[in-house]
Amino acid sequence: MKNAAFIPARKGSKGLPGKNKKLFAGKPLVQWSIERAKETKMFDHIFVSSDDDDILQIANDCKVVPVERHKDLATDEADMDDVMFDFFARPGHGCKYICLLPPTAPLRSSKDIIAMYKFIKMKKYWTVISVVWNDFIGWVNDATNKGPAPFYNVSRRPRRQDRNNFFMENGSIYWFKHDIFITYGQMIANPIKVKLYEMPETRSLEIDTEFDFYMAEKAHEYSSVAGSD
Repeated sequence: MKNAAFIPARKGSKGLPGKNKKLFAGKPLVQWSIERAKETKMFDHIFVSSDDDDILQIANDCKVVPVERHKDLATDEADMDDVMFDFFARPGHGCKYICLLPPTAPLRSSKDIIAMYKFIKMKKYWTVISVVWNDFIGWVNDATNKGPAPFYNVSRRPRRQDRNNFFMENGSIYWFKHDIFITYGQMIANPIKVKLYEMPETRSLEIDTEFDFYMAEKAHEYSSVAGSD
């Protein structure tokens, strides 16, 4: 197996219960990730990991591989690296490249997945992450005993136009090398070996709440009318 797509779609969600099987533009949310992966025609196997029988059935119906997830790895506290390591470290689950496709990002296109694959094949990159430009000027509350800490120099407040190289992970696509992942136990093993792939805001909405869901559906309607992927 050379390329494997991994779609984690657990049952629980505090922000939006049952979101991964909630109908998004007429189809279960998880199905959008499955279909985008299939459109690329580049994966030997597409795995859908879940503790939800309904989602596992959706995977079956879409003719991809359902993977029943242990309940200990289906909690809010479960780390995604641990979930994937539990699966890809098993005998027979080896591959060269892994593509993580969270179902909460239905607006990605198959072209995005393919474009990022070109970079993960390069020796100098271990991980390729989809990102979106963000001019966030923020703080970490209670970061120290003395109070909150800013993400910028307060003596020289940054202007929006001066932050053109600031990016935020959009939670859409992660490509990484299987051997590196197994060695280090995490998909981002070394930031120096990361390639950032910028996506437009219209394809970068991540669904965690009811409001996110509403906004993503509106963005999907807009892109359909505008004729974009």
